[in-house]
Amino acid sequence: MEESSLKTWIVLIGLVAALGCGQAMAATDYRCTIEKTVAASKSSLSHIFIGKQFTVERQTGVMAGTLKNTYLTAPQVIDYGSTENSFKAVTTMRKEQGAGAGSAIYALTINEYQDGTRKNFIFLQNDEVFLGWCEHF
Repeated sequence: MEESSLKTWIVLIGLVAALGCGQAMAATDYRCTIEKTVAASKSSLSHIFIGKQFTVERQTGVMAGTLKNTYLTAPQVIDYGSTENSFKAVTTMRKEQGAGAGSAIYALTINEYQDGTRKNFIFLQNDEVFLGWCEHF
């Protein structure tokens, strides 16, 4: 094999490997545990969620379990996270998109860049905030 052909194959194999790793990384889902809640309203019952779990599909940003971010609109992943950035997913719903009852905003950030197996998260659901940690599964 010619030297230039060999170099081309090495570069192609490297690109395929890099793309494959990126896809695998983006497909690794999260299991999260809620440790603390904060709410703007004193009448909030968000404290009952402490110790509960939810999952996050990293590819789509869909949350399932105790906390959810999809009712009538789908989340938008704006960053899959890396060793330098957090995973971020945002869902919005305008009043006219729902049953006319009101608008909603959901924002999830998971510190993917954080060392170790546990990654801290923060989730905003309108006027309530949930804090805790996530692990890949």
